[in-house]
Amino acid sequence: MEDRIYRKQDLQHLKLIAHRGFTPEGPQNSLKAFEAAGKRGFWAIETDVRRTRDGVLVCCHDETIDSLYDGSGRICDADWKELSGRHFTEDRGERMPLFEEYLEICRSYGALPFIETKTMDVEEVVTAALRHFEEEELVISSILMEHLLTARDVSGGVFIHHIFSTPETVEILRHQGRCGVSYNYSDLSKVPEHLIEETHEKGVLVCLRAGDSPETVREMAGMGLDYIPTNRMTKEAMAQG
Repeated sequence: MEDRIYRKQDLQHLKLIAHRGFTPEGPQNSLKAFEAAGKRGFWAIETDVRRTRDGVLVCCHDETIDSLYDGSGRICDADWKELSGRHFTEDRGERMPLFEEYLEICRSYGALPFIETKTMDVEEVVTAALRHFEEEELVISSILMEHLLTARDVSGGVFIHHIFSTPETVEILRHQGRCGVSYNYSDLSKVPEHLIEETHEKGVLVCLRAGDSPETVREMAGMGLDYIPTNRMTKEAMAQG
């Protein structure tokens, strides 16, 4: 079976990640945005996972619902029954997705799940995802190294991705295998010479911040990046651009 994570990226075979779903078509981390990403054939769909007070895994970036939903309060202080009655202020027809619903959408469209863990429920998140995907198809992402090391303890085959990495964190990751990093450079001209090549030499895959124009995506692919998060680009838009 082809290892889709390690498949080489080039302009003919872009590995685009729909950041929080395809948000031009729906609110971030919504069922509508996930479905839109699936229909457009994204290589992976990214989401953020949190846990409700009664133990239900849901998709939401923020700790609270204040800025996105018609309510307020922390997700970890609310039960799923309460949260399921809240709706996006941007789209009153959309509620918060269950993590299981996100996984089902990824699987139905053949998109890889690219999962950012926001709390220390990492083992539960990985275990739930492995009910839908083989470990080699699963990406666990976090800004916290502790989350990634926990994911590796749960599964030796999942791919772990560190957000906004440094040379120090790359050194930790390289010994874990099946790993990647994102470097925090929004201006591609500021990326240090040989950084990507040196990271690859350590067996670590690389991406940068979102590529949101055809020109940026082309430049990223030409730099040798292994996958590209985006908020709006699609394969069709790249072909037209």
